[in-house]
Amino acid sequence: MPDNSATSCESRVPFRIQAPVYGIGLFCTSVYYMMVVTVPVFVASLGLSYLWAGIILGCRPVLSLFFSIHAGALMDRIGGRRVMIFFGTVGVIAPLLYPIAPRMDWIWLLLISQMLAGMADSMGWLGAQTLIGQHMKGQTKYTGRLSAIIRVGHVIAPIMVGVAWDRLGDWAAFGLMSFWNCGFLICAIVLPRTHGVMDNNEARARSTSVGESLVTWRDILPNPSDYISAFKLMAIPAVAATVMIGTMPHVGNYVQSTFYVVWLEQSGITGTLIGLLIAIFSVSAACGSLLMPKIARYFSPYWLFLVVVWVSIMMICLTPLVGSDFFIGAIISLLSPFSSFETFKELSSIFFVFTAFGVVLAVRAVFHGIQQPLVISLILATTKSDEQGKAIGLRATANRITSIGTPIAMGALADWLGLQYAFYTIAVIATVMIFFMVLYILRHSEIDHSSISR
Repeated sequence: MPDNSATSCESRVPFRIQAPVYGIGLFCTSVYYMMVVTVPVFVASLGLSYLWAGIILGCRPVLSLFFSIHAGALMDRIGGRRVMIFFGTVGVIAPLLYPIAPRMDWIWLLLISQMLAGMADSMGWLGAQTLIGQHMKGQTKYTGRLSAIIRVGHVIAPIMVGVAWDRLGDWAAFGLMSFWNCGFLICAIVLPRTHGVMDNNEARARSTSVGESLVTWRDILPNPSDYISAFKLMAIPAVAATVMIGTMPHVGNYVQSTFYVVWLEQSGITGTLIGLLIAIFSVSAACGSLLMPKIARYFSPYWLFLVVVWVSIMMICLTPLVGSDFFIGAIISLLSPFSSFETFKELSSIFFVFTAFGVVLAVRAVFHGIQQPLVISLILATTKSDEQGKAIGLRATANRITSIGTPIAMGALADWLGLQYAFYTIAVIATVMIFFMVLYILRHSEIDHSSISR
């Protein structure tokens, strides 16, 4: 007879809980990839300097920087559903503000749009991770599944918005993003009504007949003690290491989502083809996410984390070299003897530029896909269940610092050294930062013995 005590975790997590959590992750992160296709090109069309473009593109995570810990603490305290409904609503409204800004000559509105849109998708992703921890115990089985499922939207959405941009213009593209975020909002609404995991006695005392605790202004306003307790988690070496290393993927992410797209546009790649490249990235990243649980069995999670993060950053920073005339010309010269058609050389230049970008981006994506569920599992494994929202909020706060700084620094470097050398300089800086993280882990040997649930 089967052992009922050995029931799988999946059988104890109803599909009605799994589905909306995965849906929130899918829709909110897909909008990020849609904006990767359109916003850098949209900003570049305004004729601004690289530094100003970097400021506009880099301000996207500003609100997330200040509210990630508070949002995580709110989800711990009052449950994720109402927090997600609020941010889903923001996500529906924010994209519609973009095309208004330049027509009214309101650059400040463009900055606000960026910050609101960035907060909506960041908090949605933070919420999906927190709900995985609260309802699914943070197991790699579910974090890997979440990371794989969201890639479905990452494949479809960028291509759709690229076609909309090329064929119908900015209103169609940004309107599509608003419509897509309606999926985020709907998934948030159908989440089960639950209490948070903190202060359960108080929550039950304030419970309503529908099962959710009453929310007061004291709950909604930021609580300094939440920030203090969140930053105290940095005293745990394993948490500190995960947070520090976890900031590094965002160096590569924000190079890819800003000046990488600008470089593609300057290389003659259309919006549709940019969307296709992002789709290639998403498919390859899904493969990496699905491989992660198996790979993590054979390697120390922190050393694996460092290696895959470094490789993924290097791949995106090689962009100018991969798209250079020298590199493409060398490939054409090697392959041209195999073709007797004169048109080969005319077609091959366009074909191989796109193919070269696609291959390198796919390699980067596999490594990126490995690190994403790995960092979620590590941060959940090193904190208590009633601190997981704050811990993920802490990591998100640290990530936002990197995300804000990278485009602004790269924009300044591009104005000073040129865009090509800005890519290479970011690679050097990232390598130095990872070197210091290696020293930190070597100094705290107990970190290497941290385990994650499989």
